[in-house]
Amino acid sequence: MKRPYRLSCHCGDICFEIDDEISELVECNCSTCRRSGFLHWKVPVSKITLVSEKRRISTYVWRSITEGHHFCATCGVALMRSGYPGEKVSVNARCIEGIDIFELNIERYDGRTDMHPGPLP
Repeated sequence: MKRPYRLSCHCGDICFEIDDEISELVECNCSTCRRSGFLHWKVPVSKITLVSEKRRISTYVWRSITEGHHFCATCGVALMRSGYPGEKVSVNARCIEGIDIFELNIERYDGRTDMHPGPLP
């Protein structure tokens, strides 16, 4: 598949493109990632273009007001995480259209033991 890569939620209400190479995909086992199945692909904000109309996106804030877990308010699919240094966000590589994630190189990160859990919601 050629760039840009198109990502969307399950219902299709939210769709965006990323003009960057797929690299450094990370699966995490922290309390939120293991529940949502989020597969991290960190990209510069400047590489993302919204394709769909501006729609309602919901945000779950847990650790810090500057971090957020963004998901479709209609179908609930987690699309993006914010709060990373260097003008980057983490998008959910499982939302890339036309790609079999089983064919991608995915690293694992032990967020369960490496990250402080923060306050319970």
